[in-house]
Amino acid sequence: MDTPRFTREQVKQAVNDGRDLVDRELRLADSDDDLLDLVVNAILTRLDNPEVDFDGVVEECYLASPATVRSWWHWS
Repeated sequence: MDTPRFTREQVKQAVNDGRDLVDRELRLADSDDDLLDLVVNAILTRLDNPEVDFDGVVEECYLASPATVRSWWHWS
């Protein structure tokens, strides 16, 4: 059986489409919407670098420190 192969762009599109589907159905608050974006960023960053940790995702994707991002949800 052949293993399916997907381009990075196809994975990115699928992840973002899934994120948007959940957001539309649940009509999330801004903080929840931000959390979905954080998860998408973590998935796509790990696609390129499977070893990256939370701090690395934040440093690559945000103009804020990991502590600041955690504070958005009171996760200090």
